[in-house]
Amino acid sequence: MAQKQFKMTDGNHGMLKGQAAPGGGPPDAFQKADPSMPKRSYRTDTEHEGMAVKPMKTKQGHESTGYVQMMGEMATNGIMEQAVMDKLNHSMRTGMEDGEKARLEEEEGRAGELTDAQIDIKQDSKNCDDDDLEVLRAKRRQQMKDAFDKKQKYQTLGHGSYDEIEEEVFLKTVTASERAVVHFYHNMFEKCKVMDMHLNKCARKFMGTRFVKLDAEKAPFFVEKLQIKTLPCAIVFVDGVAVERQVGFDGLSTGDEFDTVQLAWKIKEWGGLEEDFDPDDKIQWV
Repeated sequence: MAQKQFKMTDGNHGMLKGQAAPGGGPPDAFQKADPSMPKRSYRTDTEHEGMAVKPMKTKQGHESTGYVQMMGEMATNGIMEQAVMDKLNHSMRTGMEDGEKARLEEEEGRAGELTDAQIDIKQDSKNCDDDDLEVLRAKRRQQMKDAFDKKQKYQTLGHGSYDEIEEEVFLKTVTASERAVVHFYHNMFEKCKVMDMHLNKCARKFMGTRFVKLDAEKAPFFVEKLQIKTLPCAIVFVDGVAVERQVGFDGLSTGDEFDTVQLAWKIKEWGGLEEDFDPDDKIQWV
């Protein structure tokens, strides 16, 4: 099949009729670029084609249509958006991996915890020599040291007691400890006094959590930011983030006469307690 040959219109025939003006006259911009280009006739321009186009000015003072700048901005925005998405995805993956690692380490630690009674059993066993016993005793000593250091750290942060704080130290309190419970209260509300009694018991029993109370009337900023509208309100913080709240006695089966373990179990479910226990346990409160 023969290749079709194309030729440029002379402006007098075909669908581009009128694009070239007969006769002489100075060449237009297209003819300057390509002398073989026929001269354009502006008489046939539409209203839109006849409008003057004013070049945009760049910051350097050079003329520009703005197209390059626009495309550059679009490319930059696309790159930034992708970078943000990559960062978020990386943070999510890292958080999930760290959480899984911490969970496995915690389970491994619990599985590997030794008691003096277990060591005594090993000692009475004929299959355990002196070297094995020494390894077990060393592991037990390290566990006891770690537990002591953790308790000292908690006591330094105020764990083990139920204290009142001022609004100025609120952020420091909830961010210094991994787990914290803040009771926003009012002096004239009897239910706040009931909540105080239960949280005081929890504070003495669960050393892994910082329990404090804050007068709602003296903390207007955080009352507004945390949208506290009903008292008592005990907010659970994990790593400085408010994860849940106990508003009044909602969800506590026996109302005003609820057992402390009910409240403690709700806080535990929200991640606010380190210690393990069962909701049916008969806990000896200090």
